[in-house]
Amino acid sequence: MLPSSISYLVTLALVLPGGRGKAAGAAAKGTKGAKGTQGTGTGTSTNTGTGATAAAPPADATGLQSSTTIDPSVIQTTDDGQNPPVTGQSAATTSPNNFANFCATGLPQVPITNGLQITTGSCNPTPIGNIPSVDNMPSSKFQSPKNLDTIASGQTFNVTLKTQGIQLGTFTNAAKTYFANPQTLNTQGQIIGHTHIVMEAIPSLTSTAVTNPQDFTFFKGVDNGQDAQGNVEVEVTNGVQPGVYRMCTIVSSATHQPAIVPVAQHGSLDDCVYFTAAPGGADATGATGATGATGATGATGATGATGATGATGATGTQTKGKTAGTGKAAGAAKTAGKAGAAKGKAGKA
Repeated sequence: MLPSSISYLVTLALVLPGGRGKAAGAAAKGTKGAKGTQGTGTGTSTNTGTGATAAAPPADATGLQSSTTIDPSVIQTTDDGQNPPVTGQSAATTSPNNFANFCATGLPQVPITNGLQITTGSCNPTPIGNIPSVDNMPSSKFQSPKNLDTIASGQTFNVTLKTQGIQLGTFTNAAKTYFANPQTLNTQGQIIGHTHIVMEAIPSLTSTAVTNPQDFTFFKGVDNGQDAQGNVEVEVTNGVQPGVYRMCTIVSSATHQPAIVPVAQHGSLDDCVYFTAAPGGADATGATGATGATGATGATGATGATGATGATGATGTQTKGKTAGTGKAAGAAKTAGKAGAAKGKAGKA
């Protein structure tokens, strides 16, 4: 099944060199005009997902979709990209027939993919298909668990993912149709497909070790469409074991090939977050340490002792009479009293 509608083939034919518009018109057996026109038909297609409906493919009235030859209107005319040469840029391989027989002669010799997941390698001849505009590139963001969340280990939880720019919900049999169809778009120009959620155990949140793509803890292809808010939800039954995990999306077309967009430089179509699973969940992150006790205020230094009051000097007594010695003694005592008073004042100082 070729990826483009009949009207698209006519448009492409008109811009190809060498009068390919006329060749395309003749090959399609449509009404011949000045530039060659394609015959048209009607058809319907039922979309298995939710949201916008899929674009209806043209009827194969001319046998284009069942033919084993390539219609001239879809032959690419690209060169090797090195005209003129660009330093550091490699030349691309060219083909006069869109690499139609690439898998017959390519090396190494491996089987045709043929809708199977061949673990030893294969070659897939299905064309890429319809590519959306830059305004219709998909984008994804996990809502729960959020980046750096801690959840309870061993307990069922839900993963919630929000998406835009893609019609989710179309999920073909991966055992029989893997990479088997070209990418298709709905009537709004968005990729028709689905997404996947995968979790890998990693050593720590700061680990720089490269992971092994064959070693993952949880994987789920999301086969339902978005709700009104653009969300899809997946249950992780019985949760995950204690540890640190990287959780990512893999956004895909209907037959599981990675989504293809029109430009090389673009933001990631997928999202990844890192979370921790621990017994008790967020409570296991540890209680906040108690505030340390405030140190006791230092004791105020003792006030210096007040100097002792000097002894009061004895009062001298004068007596009349012959006992002259008593008067002298009293005088001496009075002098001593003055001296004691002086010492008392010095003590107070």
